[in-house]
Amino acid sequence: MKTQSTSSILAIFAALLLFAAGCNAPAKEKPAQTTGVSTMTTENKQAIETEISGLVKEFFQQAEKLDIETCMTYFENTPDFQAVNPDGTFGDYNALKKLNADAFSQMKTFSVVPTKEAIRVLTDSLVLYTYTMEQNATLKTGQKIKYEHVAGTMLFTKINGAWKATFYQESAAAPVAVK
Repeated sequence: MKTQSTSSILAIFAALLLFAAGCNAPAKEKPAQTTGVSTMTTENKQAIETEISGLVKEFFQQAEKLDIETCMTYFENTPDFQAVNPDGTFGDYNALKKLNADAFSQMKTFSVVPTKEAIRVLTDSLVLYTYTMEQNATLKTGQKIKYEHVAGTMLFTKINGAWKATFYQESAAAPVAVK
């Protein structure tokens, strides 16, 4: 009978040890199961659309109150959050908050006039919301301005049972002075 070399025995032992460690390792957490839109019932899809529409309506009402703190609760404050602002700048949650807080601080009144919304349910936990609107503001100086064409997109993700915007993009034509 042939004897195996010490290095061969160590290699086999190491392989068995790694195999055993892999078998005893804790199972990786499985990501939450999502339901694709193609397998969702019409009722489920409509319920999500209604929920998102109501959520966005609440968001714009808070914007009209110039309440930046409440407005920002509709967004997910994580390093992964992304925003593309009307001026073309790219930012994170804090940059979006600062940009809007600075704008709100210059306004006496603010109103939004939605013209169209489109809600696209991607899965039971991912929804794309697109809107067009007009925005009107009276600055603290008394000057009135109007943004005639504003368009935006929000990507909502259901996180811990609540919908949060994880991406935000807004584009607008230059404001015009109102006499």
